[in-house]
Amino acid sequence: MSFGKTIKNLRRKHDMTQERLAEILSISPQAISRWETNIAMPDISLIAPLCNLFNITSDELLGIDLTHRQETISAICDEADKYSSRGYLGKAREILEDGLRKYPDNSDIIYNLMYVSFRQKNVTGNHKYLEEAIKWGEKILEQSTVDYQRHGAIQVLCFSYRDVGRLDEAVKMAESMPFMCVSQEMLLSCVYFGDKRYSAKQREAESLLQFLSNSLSCMQTKLDSGEMAYTPEEEAAIRDKRIAFLHLFFENGDFGFYHSHLADAHREQAFYYASKNDYEKVLKHLSLATDHTIKLITSVNEDCTSLIFRGMDHGSWSTDSPENEATKLLKKIESKIFDKIREKEEFSKIKERLSKYAENWQIE
Repeated sequence: MSFGKTIKNLRRKHDMTQERLAEILSISPQAISRWETNIAMPDISLIAPLCNLFNITSDELLGIDLTHRQETISAICDEADKYSSRGYLGKAREILEDGLRKYPDNSDIIYNLMYVSFRQKNVTGNHKYLEEAIKWGEKILEQSTVDYQRHGAIQVLCFSYRDVGRLDEAVKMAESMPFMCVSQEMLLSCVYFGDKRYSAKQREAESLLQFLSNSLSCMQTKLDSGEMAYTPEEEAAIRDKRIAFLHLFFENGDFGFYHSHLADAHREQAFYYASKNDYEKVLKHLSLATDHTIKLITSVNEDCTSLIFRGMDHGSWSTDSPENEATKLLKKIESKIFDKIREKEEFSKIKERLSKYAENWQIE
């Protein structure tokens, strides 16, 4: 509905003539007539008095359809997510920046743009994306009252502040967050009953599994003494533990997205054993890395049948590169460390298997 029609309907609803409305607002009746015929709009200083007079919001007065507006914003974010979840971060950025021009300062769009900037920094190493992630994260904390957006901003800012040397701020922000035991997953698994409790318990266990697997993948760190926390042999042992416990939870081999965790672990084991000239184990782990890589591409949405996660939906997942995992693994095994086995039949078969699936991720 046009502004002019809105004003006319409101005036008539309140049994008010143009002259009476003009008198209340201390303007001429001609000004009211120009509004109602859509020749002119009121001065911005008159918006609040009009809203108070007719007991409506400024959005209602100006004909802004909030439901349609939010649906449009959600569609923008969903479209961007289709691309960002498959590593097309530049395209996702274009969609979000265009949306922000249409809806300036919208927290939903800024929140998504913050994560795209943060991920682009991780992929490219370009400092400008780090500064953008900080800018958008601080903007979210400044204006958003939505908990998940504020918590996401704190997560991004903790990592980003650390990377720009603002360690004290990163630590202070991290310490302001609640303990894991009061997370959504933990609490819902306790308060629900029946089917909902069963599903919540599965999601709780899966979240803990994901945290532990990710933690085991990056245990190595340099200590204050300058020494590394683990020797290369100990790192390999930790990777074996990571592989073993994932198999413990998914006894039927229905790993879903965790195929990527296993592919990474086996690939790193192959590099380790190549450094030890143990080429039998190199080929074993490269073959297993290939198995899990192909499964990730072809069967990531497989049904969960293993005991703990039986019937659970694996959920969505994302990658930071448009190249699929077969493409990336093919590139990694071009390393000179594998030159001594490059001509072996087993190695050639691994490359042949990967080549059949190597391509860019498709946008669904």
